[in-house]
Amino acid sequence: MDLNRRVSLAGILALAAAPALARPRKAAKQPSPWADVEAQAGKMVADKLTPCVQICVRKKGAVIFSKGFGLADIETATPMSPASVCRIGSVTKQFTASVILQLAQEGKLSLDDNLSVYLPDFPNAQRLSLRRMLSHTSGLGNFTDGPINEFLQASRIDRTTTELVKAMADASPKLAYEPGADWRYSNTAYVLLGAIIEKLSGASLAHTMQDRLFGPLGLTNTAVDDAAEVVPNRASGYMSARASASGFQNASFTAMSFPGGAGDMRATTGDLCAWHAALLGGKVLSPESLRAMLTPVTLNDGKLPTHPNRAGDKVETLYGFGVSLDIIGGRRTVSHGGEIQGFAAYLETLPDDGVTFAQMINTEGGPFAPPAFRAAPSGLNRAIRAAALAA
Repeated sequence: MDLNRRVSLAGILALAAAPALARPRKAAKQPSPWADVEAQAGKMVADKLTPCVQICVRKKGAVIFSKGFGLADIETATPMSPASVCRIGSVTKQFTASVILQLAQEGKLSLDDNLSVYLPDFPNAQRLSLRRMLSHTSGLGNFTDGPINEFLQASRIDRTTTELVKAMADASPKLAYEPGADWRYSNTAYVLLGAIIEKLSGASLAHTMQDRLFGPLGLTNTAVDDAAEVVPNRASGYMSARASASGFQNASFTAMSFPGGAGDMRATTGDLCAWHAALLGGKVLSPESLRAMLTPVTLNDGKLPTHPNRAGDKVETLYGFGVSLDIIGGRRTVSHGGEIQGFAAYLETLPDDGVTFAQMINTEGGPFAPPAFRAAPSGLNRAIRAAALAA
């Protein structure tokens, strides 16, 4: 036998006989950073806290997670998908604020103007500055908390902006507090800001938003909502109903003219993430206007306002124009939540990390919501935030 062949065969036999530990190991499969997110979203649906959840996450300009869980429509068993369209409630406010700031850039208004310049007949209009209205420090109350809320919704009739403004004026002739002396969330202020936009643009809020924001930014699934409009992939809204076999009942009706510039929009989480990328990336406002939007408001005494947290302790309120400006886990955040009949939404960006995420559900709290209803979305937000930072 050839010596070289004998050596070769010997080597092969030696390798074959070597202990298994000498062989290369396969790399251990790493758990997905999204495992906890998917588990929590799935549990919210399984526990009947909501029929569905929709989530989108962007990091450094790219979508890294986008998924729907559960049903967008229970009656037709339509699954929730990233294309399902939901109402976003008060997330609308940053869109309204952006158009006001655009109008200020164009010299069509000043943030230091009083409401009386545009709606002189509204009570105390000469004392209400647009700057204070944008930051919830104007002294206006919240029309959605009073009897007018029940009256306007019970009638199930769409109203013009002029009719809505008159109804608010008749219901709240007095200021809730001295302008600039406190911070109190005010849907009233944002409906009035929407009315100013319509007056200056000469068009409906829906058309102005489309022309200035949705169209130019390619937000094809975003619009000022109209309950009469047939919308592809529209999700249905629900509220908890313990006695129902499904655990839900259809949400109460609201005419979408009712929330106005305070909460009248619909969107997908994908569009909301794209919106924040454009807004915070400088594609919507000038650097000066964006800086103003992202600056926490101070009161007449120069101090930050405060509000009680869940523990009852007073904490500083960090709010700009239509956005909350918080520090979460040591990281800066720009965010806002929204609730409206049948839906809840949340949008957040961590600007220093290049992370944006949005999540929406198609149910509201309502009188029969389980105690876990409020806690679950917050826990899901924490899971999304952690996963996005780890991805």
